Amino acid sequence: MQDSYTEDEISLTDILLFLQDSIGNVIKSVVACVILGGTYYFSTPKLYEASATIQMAMATGNPVETPTVLLEKIKLPLYFSQAVWTACYTNEDLTPSRKVAEKIKPILNKSAPFIGFSVQAQSTQEAKACLQAVISDIANKQAEIAKPILDQKKTQIAQLEEKLNLAVETSKILTPNKLGTSFPDTQFASRALVLATTLSNSREIKDLTNQINDAKVSLEEPQTKATSMPTPMYAPEFAVNKRPVFTLGISLMLGIFIGLLITGFTKILPSIRKHLQTPKNQSL
Repeated sequence: MQDSYTEDEISLTDILLFLQDSIGNVIKSVVACVILGGTYYFSTPKLYEASATIQMAMATGNPVETPTVLLEKIKLPLYFSQAVWTACYTNEDLTPSRKVAEKIKPILNKSAPFIGFSVQAQSTQEAKACLQAVISDIANKQAEIAKPILDQKKTQIAQLEEKLNLAVETSKILTPNKLGTSFPDTQFASRALVLATTLSNSREIKDLTNQINDAKVSLEEPQTKATSMPTPMYAPEFAVNKRPVFTLGISLMLGIFIGLLITGFTKILPSIRKHLQTPKNQSL
């Protein structure tokens, strides 16, 4: 039993001998992988990236649509316009809008009404042009959604202002001087009724004024604003897919692994053949 254990045990000497036998295979595989990595590095075209985050358009204090709804909309076949197809070079695709949705790589922000986009192209200008066209298209569509909401609020303000003008005209009639001349002291009940009406009219004027001011504030920033970018578009001038150190490191590690794998396979192959031949010899 001890002999069996000794045969199966791998010592430090065995590991060192294995590494020594692997030097030749490792060198060959590393050279091959470095050549392949260099070929890939120099043959692959440079890709530049532009990224931006947009905030949903606001109308009277509420987003016109949530980022989740926008994410589903941009996946529709005809969401983006022809200008976006051209700017993103997808107009020759069978489903150009869906291709744009794949190209811009949207990222949702779960804690705020933001959504991020990033575009890769063969130049910084192409990436920025595509992303700018996408953001402009989204802004135009959200402006269309916000328009009826804002028109309704403006109509409400106009109606409140009409009521306020009527209340102000009424207050001019119910002045204290006119009350004293219109009703003698003997008509106390009439004077009290008119006084109550005057107080009610004053409260109405105050309430209408507050409602109008609140409604007008809701039409101003930040309660109402177009689709915007909280931060400027980021578009570095270096290629995002050209990382020589990373490519070299991957090539070296892959070469070492393949070299060790080849050595291990060549050492274990005779044992496999021996085990396969043993049953044949026994049968004979």
